Amino acid sequence: MAPTTPLHSPSNDEAARVARHRQAENWLQPARIRRLISWTVGLTALWIGWTVSQTGDWSGLAELPWNGSWLGIAMVLAVLRDLGYVWRLHLLSDGLMGMRRTVSGILLWELSSALTPSVVGGSAVATFILNRNGLNWGRSLATVMATALLDELFFLAAVLMVSVAVGWDAFLPASASWIEGSIPVIFGGGVAFMASLAVLLSSALFWAPDQTHRALLHLSSRPWMSRWAKATKSFAGDLNVASRGLRSMSRTTWCAAACATALSWTARFLTLNAVLLAFVAPVMDWMEVSQFDIWARQLSLWTVMLVSPTPGSAGLAELALPTFLTGLLPLVLAPTAWTALVLVWRLLTYHLYVLLGAITLPVWLKQTGVPSRTFRNP
Repeated sequence: MAPTTPLHSPSNDEAARVARHRQAENWLQPARIRRLISWTVGLTALWIGWTVSQTGDWSGLAELPWNGSWLGIAMVLAVLRDLGYVWRLHLLSDGLMGMRRTVSGILLWELSSALTPSVVGGSAVATFILNRNGLNWGRSLATVMATALLDELFFLAAVLMVSVAVGWDAFLPASASWIEGSIPVIFGGGVAFMASLAVLLSSALFWAPDQTHRALLHLSSRPWMSRWAKATKSFAGDLNVASRGLRSMSRTTWCAAACATALSWTARFLTLNAVLLAFVAPVMDWMEVSQFDIWARQLSLWTVMLVSPTPGSAGLAELALPTFLTGLLPLVLAPTAWTALVLVWRLLTYHLYVLLGAITLPVWLKQTGVPSRTFRNP
C-alpha cells in the first residue's frame, strides 16, 4: 500500500508559513508604501480642496479661532492611545520583543492598518511584523488574535454603556442623501458582526479549541476547498498553538491587557471630543456639548468606516464625520470650521501614524533582516 500523506504535516505548515511571510514582506516594500501614502494623502487633499472651495475663501482657515488647551488635550490623548497599545503588546507578547521592538511593532501595525482597506484589515501583515520582531508564528498569531478579541469586546461594551447613557437613537445621525436609510443597517450589522466575531474567537481560542481544530481540518478535506486546503490546514495548526499559548496566560495578564485596551480605545474616541471642543470652545461653553452623544456617533461612524474599500477609510472618513456630528451642536459650524476639525482629527488619528510608520519602516527592515529562524515551526 502506498504511504499516505499526513493530513497536517510539518512540511506543509512550513511551506504555508513561508508563503505568508513572503506575501506580507512584499506588501511592506517601500515602493508600495509610497504609492499607498500618495493615494491616501491625495484623497485627503481633494476633500479639503472641495470643502474649502464651497466657501470661496481659503483665508478662512487661517483666521479660524481655536482653543489651544483642548488641542493640547487631544495631543495627549493621541499619545495615551499609543502607550496603551504598547503596554498591551508588551503584556500579550510576554515582553519577548523588548521595548524598542514593541514600539516599532505598534507603529508598523498602525501603518499596515492605515494603508489597507478597512474591510480587509492589517492582521496578516501584523502577524508578519511580530514574527520578524522575534516572536514565533504561533505566538505572533496568538497575540494578533488576542488583540482582535479584546478590541471586539471593548466595542461591544462601549456600545452597551453609551446606549444606557443616551439611548439607541443617539447612534444614528440626521438623514443625509448619500447615507439615507443605510446607517441603521450598517450599524446594526456591524454590532452583530463584532458580537459574532467575539464568539468565534472565544470559541476557537478558549471554549472549544480542539473541536475548532478538527472542524478546520475536516473543512480542508472537502473537494471544493482543495484550492485553500494547504492554507487551511496550516492555519488550523497555528490556531491550535495560539490557543495553548493564550490559555496559559494568567488572569492578571488578561486583566492588565483589558485595561490597556480600554485606555487605548477610550483615548482614541475622546481625541475627537477634544478636537471638536478646540474649535467650539471659543464661541460656547464646552458643558453645552453632550460628550456621550459624540461618542455614540463615533461608534456608528466606526462601523461605516469598517466597510470602506479605501486605505484606512481615506476619503470616506473625512466626508462622513460632518454628517455624523451635524445636529449635536447648539450652533452651526461654518464649512471652514468643519474642514479644520476634520483635518486635525485625521492628522492625530491617521496621518500621524502614516508618517511615523513610513519613517520607522526602512530602519526596521534594515535592522531586522530576514533571519532563517522566522521560517521555523514554533
